[in-house]
Amino acid sequence: MTGCAEDEAGPLHDEQDQRTPVDQNDSTGDGTDAEERDIAGTRTVFVMNTERFFTAVGVAVRGKDMSANPPDILVRSGSTFTRIRGAPYAGGYRFLNVPEGEYYLKTGATTYVVTDERHVEIGRNRLGREDTVFSDLYSSPLHLNLTNLAPWNASNPYPNNSRLQLTSAEVEFFGEANIFDTVPNGETSLNTQNASFDSFVGEIPVFEAAKGDRMYVNQLTAVNQGYLPSGQLLTASTIVRSLEVPAFDFAPDGMTPLSISGAMQEVPLSNVSLEWRLGTYTPLASAVHPAAEPRAASIYIDASAHGPEEGWVGYAGEVFFASLPQRASFTLAQNLTYGNPFPSHWRLVGTVYHSYTTAEALPGVGGPPRTLRGGISTVDYLEDLVSSPITPTLTPPRSLAIDGIAATSQRVVGNSSPVISWQPPANGAPTAYRVQIQRFYPEYQNLLPHGAFYVAGTTTDVRLPPGFLTPGSVYFMKVAAIDSPHYEVTREPFSSYEKLPSTQAEAISSFFSTP
Repeated sequence: MTGCAEDEAGPLHDEQDQRTPVDQNDSTGDGTDAEERDIAGTRTVFVMNTERFFTAVGVAVRGKDMSANPPDILVRSGSTFTRIRGAPYAGGYRFLNVPEGEYYLKTGATTYVVTDERHVEIGRNRLGREDTVFSDLYSSPLHLNLTNLAPWNASNPYPNNSRLQLTSAEVEFFGEANIFDTVPNGETSLNTQNASFDSFVGEIPVFEAAKGDRMYVNQLTAVNQGYLPSGQLLTASTIVRSLEVPAFDFAPDGMTPLSISGAMQEVPLSNVSLEWRLGTYTPLASAVHPAAEPRAASIYIDASAHGPEEGWVGYAGEVFFASLPQRASFTLAQNLTYGNPFPSHWRLVGTVYHSYTTAEALPGVGGPPRTLRGGISTVDYLEDLVSSPITPTLTPPRSLAIDGIAATSQRVVGNSSPVISWQPPANGAPTAYRVQIQRFYPEYQNLLPHGAFYVAGTTTDVRLPPGFLTPGSVYFMKVAAIDSPHYEVTREPFSSYEKLPSTQAEAISSFFSTP
């Protein structure tokens, strides 16, 4: 655990399973199986990590080896925790003698699921071939030789300038091109080696022509969407040209450029109408944080590759993005225009997001105020999102506190294992909550993710395990109420998280620090 030796003295006790790994058919010899050997009042817990890989030809299933980073179970009893270690069993991990009731399942360095389930699946859904080989690189040189571009727009600020995005449906691959040459406004061709690609979804994969690995190159640029009730012109970024590159070979090495050439094709434009009642979001700023103010409201349309019923798997590319004027409180009743080059069976996913911000100086450090942000979002298949007026059906959790004291004022926590608590939202019925902790890193001058807790919608507190917080550090916290009818947070906390629809509403803390 972060900032604390695993075996340090304190309120975290260790009950290590001394049993050796057993076969799936292991028994006592008299027909009594392993689960029946648990002591009274306890039961065995099985944890599996099944990855499912989605491609055009179907879904491949693979169990992920957890030996390098095995799961752990922590059982909370008041202010203390008892650790129960598991052992490999039948492709997963088995934990004996886990007391009935809730426990904390640690699934990574600082990610926890609070559950009482006896069979938990922590696997994830992924986009692309199961046998994809990945490099250890997140960027690559590019050689671009493209014709028939839409007239290049370099005048508008990001993201409404012309951009090139690269994505694939055969391997997990998505990102954006950086073009270091000056491209004149109105240019319709591009031939340069002074460019690079940055991956937005992880390490760059190896492309194999023999396995049909292809790629889309999409040009996004500004498209006028008509006038807002305020009289201001709404401009959105959408795909206007696209090229599907045939199957090719490429092994990223950091020196050899990814070479892309061809004639871009015009993308037919489609329309969708929505009614987004922004005025119903504006009054919720103080529910996010007493000092928060409404900020930007944004609309996204993205592609869900291969159209799985499981929800929005992976990330296959941006189709449309529009940001509305800050503090907008009108009703947006608009006919939106977007370009979609992807196959018709790929479903489109729509997202509306309304952000709220406040600003605070870092405790003990000072300097300019830092922006703290929370938001309310709804994600659904596009046709379902726009089928009725969009309003916030879920509001943020209330009364966010640390050890019973309001978390919306800066403070030093006096407990190395504090309790984070909240009350249910004023409106809506959460199916789950997510507690996210961010830590300020002076060397980066930034807040970075530190850990997360996933809990059922009936839970209203979590105790941070000893060692989770690092002494002498500054933290920030978000607690999101989640309303997603198909989300099984205690059984399948990560794969079912992608199921739609999903509405989230965040309450945020002020900075807090550890002595």
